[in-house]
Amino acid sequence: MDRSFCIAPMMRRTDRHFRYLCSLLSKESTLFSEMIHANAINRNHPERFLNNSGISNDTVLQIGGSCPEELKKATLIANEYDYSEINLNLGCPSSKVQSGNFGAVLMKDVNLVKKCLSEIIKVSAKEVSVKIRLGVDDSDINEGLDYFIEELSKIGVNTFYVHARIALLKGLDPKENRTIPPLNYERVFQVKEDFDHLNIIINGGIEDFKMAKDKFFKLDGMMVGRAAYDLPFKLFDVDQIFFNSTKTNNSLLSVIDEMFEYIDTLNFKDEIKTKFHMLNLFKGLKYAKKSRLLLLSNDKNDKIKRELKDILLESEIKAA
Repeated sequence: MDRSFCIAPMMRRTDRHFRYLCSLLSKESTLFSEMIHANAINRNHPERFLNNSGISNDTVLQIGGSCPEELKKATLIANEYDYSEINLNLGCPSSKVQSGNFGAVLMKDVNLVKKCLSEIIKVSAKEVSVKIRLGVDDSDINEGLDYFIEELSKIGVNTFYVHARIALLKGLDPKENRTIPPLNYERVFQVKEDFDHLNIIINGGIEDFKMAKDKFFKLDGMMVGRAAYDLPFKLFDVDQIFFNSTKTNNSLLSVIDEMFEYIDTLNFKDEIKTKFHMLNLFKGLKYAKKSRLLLLSNDKNDKIKRELKDILLESEIKAA
């Protein structure tokens, strides 16, 4: 699996509808589900959470939880779905996640993490990875982080997605935890140097994809979150920059056609979600506001599609 460019798991963002959009913009990117708690998979109809149909990209299922048996059960169910990897979330700092004793707070308990991962690895049909922070609160990001990675590698974890910040669990909300703790890319470089046999993928603050490719060439890949969601058209360049591939048809017109073909297969609730994910496709265009209003309107899909394409064509004519 080529992890050169990954689109990060984002709650209420990287559902299957946004992943489908990403798959039209980049054929080669590795996609992530949003974090799904093991209990949600085990106690509901799993299709609701695990459906990944129509997406050809490698897709990683990210799960959350701290009960080894529940995580094992969820993994067994996930084996029946089309995912390329199972990833345990050890990086989410939200207070709700903390109260459930999963996410970043688990980095304080390496033995529990090992029990959880051991149960997942026992039954997973695919590779098992983790997403981590450099540390939590006042933990030692030098020896403490090395010890944490070493212990997980001993039980068979070979791939680490590393958000290049610590997580401050008290006093900061998730958004602040993505911006206030300073980025420390050098520490991630050192992790790769110390654990060269492991796959180390860097995450955090990446906006310029071309520059990032040059900056992080010693690592095994990079992961981009908000920069991909807020400006999804930037994904058009990913296959060429990172994979030397031109398979993607980089035309917004064709993307609109394919997205509305997809939308026509959905129920009303999922239609609304999918159109919401499309809002940022038009960011930066002269008629971006009009495009957004169309997608948020109650007009029929055929009318919305036609007018969106007219806007794009008019923009192209004026640009010429």
